[in-house]
Amino acid sequence: MFKRLSAGLALGGGMIAAAVILRLLQRAGSIDVATSTRAIQVLIGVMLAAYANGMPKDLGRWMPPDAAARILSALRVGGWSLTLAGVGYAALWALTPIALASVAGTVLIASATIVTAGYATWMFVVCRTARHA
Repeated sequence: MFKRLSAGLALGGGMIAAAVILRLLQRAGSIDVATSTRAIQVLIGVMLAAYANGMPKDLGRWMPPDAAARILSALRVGGWSLTLAGVGYAALWALTPIALASVAGTVLIASATIVTAGYATWMFVVCRTARHA
């Protein structure tokens, strides 16, 4: 748990540092507001992809084998959908107009979240039903 918390704090600190550096560059006239916005949004997408990629490796404590298999399945689906959404989000912000990137990026992340939550809910229901059958 400490390792995971440390990694999260490091990622958060990195995001804050990047935002500060981008703001300083913007104030110095080296980059414009659009470039600063794009850079931070691309960084958010890359960090989401990196974090989601680790989801399937985070099974946690011991549990019954059938529950562990379903949880691992949900973590894999969530990991894949959110990793792909993060990569897509970063690509949208890097390559498309800001207005399109804002709307399409939000739809992409929301879709991946719905897929992840829906699959996890389905696995939970299947697990609960199998235990009571």
